[in-house]
Amino acid sequence: MSQPAANSRVVRFGLYELDLDTRELRKSGIRIKLPEQPFLVLEMLLDRPGAIVTREDLKKKLWPGDTFVDFDLSLNSAVKKLRQALNDDSDNPRYIETLYRRGYRFIGEVSGANGSGPALVIPAVVSLATTEATPAPAGEASALDRRKLLVICLGLLLLAIAGIVLRQLPSSPPKILGYTQITRDGLAKGQLVTDGERIYFREIQGDRFVVGQVSVAGGETSVISGQFENADPCDVAADGSSLLLGEFHGTAKSNELWSVPLPTGAPRRLGDFAADSAAWSPDGTQLFYSQGPEIFQAKADGTQPHKLANIGRQVFDLRVSPDGSMLRFEVFDDRNGSSALWELRRDGEGLHPLLPAWNNDPRECCGSWTPDGKYFVFQSFREGRMSIWALREKVSWWSRSAEPFRLTNGPLDFSSPVPSRDGKRIFTVGAQRRGELVRYDSRAGFVPYLNGISASDLAFSPDGKWIAYVSVPDRQLWKSRLDGSERRQLTSDSLVAGMPRWSPDGTKIAFMGSTNRMVWRAYLISSDGTGLQELIPGAEAGYDPTWSPDGKLIALTLNDAGSPSSPASGPGVGIVDLSSRKISLLPEATLLFSPRWSPDGRYIAAITGDSQKLMLFDRTTQQWQELANLPIGYPSWSRDGQFIYFDTTLTRDANFFRIRISDHKLERLVSLSDMHRLWGDLGSWTGLAPDDSPLLLRDISSQEIYAIEWKP
Repeated sequence: MSQPAANSRVVRFGLYELDLDTRELRKSGIRIKLPEQPFLVLEMLLDRPGAIVTREDLKKKLWPGDTFVDFDLSLNSAVKKLRQALNDDSDNPRYIETLYRRGYRFIGEVSGANGSGPALVIPAVVSLATTEATPAPAGEASALDRRKLLVICLGLLLLAIAGIVLRQLPSSPPKILGYTQITRDGLAKGQLVTDGERIYFREIQGDRFVVGQVSVAGGETSVISGQFENADPCDVAADGSSLLLGEFHGTAKSNELWSVPLPTGAPRRLGDFAADSAAWSPDGTQLFYSQGPEIFQAKADGTQPHKLANIGRQVFDLRVSPDGSMLRFEVFDDRNGSSALWELRRDGEGLHPLLPAWNNDPRECCGSWTPDGKYFVFQSFREGRMSIWALREKVSWWSRSAEPFRLTNGPLDFSSPVPSRDGKRIFTVGAQRRGELVRYDSRAGFVPYLNGISASDLAFSPDGKWIAYVSVPDRQLWKSRLDGSERRQLTSDSLVAGMPRWSPDGTKIAFMGSTNRMVWRAYLISSDGTGLQELIPGAEAGYDPTWSPDGKLIALTLNDAGSPSSPASGPGVGIVDLSSRKISLLPEATLLFSPRWSPDGRYIAAITGDSQKLMLFDRTTQQWQELANLPIGYPSWSRDGQFIYFDTTLTRDANFFRIRISDHKLERLVSLSDMHRLWGDLGSWTGLAPDDSPLLLRDISSQEIYAIEWKP
């Protein structure tokens, strides 16, 4: 780096330098964004290092006498942003010391703008001898050298022994001091980030994903992303000036990245690409993002991207360490549904799993570092519960690799942890999921159905006497009489179920099933709960099995086409011959999913991979035609085969529709915009009762943000 001119005004402290002429703060030569008021505070402190700068002096400097402002709140905010830029800790400061009710003092070592030498220098070694010693004779010097060498060797040996002993000592776990509830609106939440003053999070309002915000002290929530159709928060700039937000459309799209100024301002698109996850570097100069299995690095505005690594599997929840040297992320394996935490150096080297062999069925994700980099907190599904864990970082070569500590243990499921900016709290979502089954009545509106049980994915037997359904939240397959009597669980707790369908003769049920080691596949089971078997043994995936009217064939989706992590191509929708077990693929159906066989057997309806179109395949002509072009969810044939019912999903104007097959006439039946629907693994379910009246699952869960107060 070139030296500044002799008359330049640059103040240096630690790795930082403040250029008073260009009004820039730099760390190791890299510019750090610093708003005007925090800059003025730092300028005043550095002008008098070691001296107290009173709050009154700061007030006169930052706000003229005719300025109306909440002085205490604004000054505290400015100092907080300054500490964030300097990675300083108010409890253990390196640079800025707080003197209660008086002001602040700069306590770091400074080399000044006026050409002066270092100020406030504390020497590392103080010599007790002030006179020059007389050299010892050669023989005595040789013996003295041997004694010195022996002392050094003994010291090194003791140091090594101490290191070994320290490695064997168990580390004390963090101490939980208490919990505080932050939100109280009951809506489904996730993906938390914070700027120190507010928490930003994903929330389902109506039928859309919005970005909400709430004070870290708790209170009312509000929406920050109202202009976006569906959005997720990804990161917050280290100086709190902007929010990194991802907007998505439909169900099979990645995020378009936007920078949203805080607290208000016009959003700005970053790059011309879509990403599955993204994060800024702590110094605000770089953007890291993932696309499928690949991780990229670009400038902060999304320009000049280049690939860092190909992980081989889908990458989500990307995070950058506080010192900017390390990336951590979730690797999702679509072959078995597992998710594990991995890490990678910023230069693209050193790829390895973070917790190898820690969890036999890994379900870890969504981690974040504490601001000091000493802990990494994340969520993990173990022993039937989602909990928050903390991993102590390895701080030296002699310290042993630590085992994670569990920070929560029910009764709620906790997810999406993010530490506060001061490191004293961990914000997380605590949820207890439950739904209420309701039916739409044209006169009374939505009313409880089957006594409002917490169940979805209802299917009615051909004789009209039985019902198969999936319990919520444990997602087990059950059957009962239509009045709810004679209930019987058909699947074991190790297999979660979805989308049951009765065979035309009522003897079997086809459904989707998933375990901790396997993604969704199609299964068959007898209606009495015996004879469980995979429909296609060894298949990579099997979604939405649906029977032909004669019971000889089953159509299903053979890939995860409707998911944001879906592959770029098929195989798509296929038909299984139950007698020969041979599979035939529907033409031009590689990116279609959710097949539904018509009652007369002539048609198969399906949805495009982005959930934006409802398509109809005519088995007679072997041709597809478009029925509807709007967000589509859960199509269901009417009992007479004249209509297809569906709901619109992930849209501002959610409704329940039906479309007539003969002339494609679209009819809106009821608005769902004010309905709080339960969002599950497969979206928000809707179906039809035996009289073709709409069914859905109302969300009556408890899902709130909590602050865990802890002492690491």
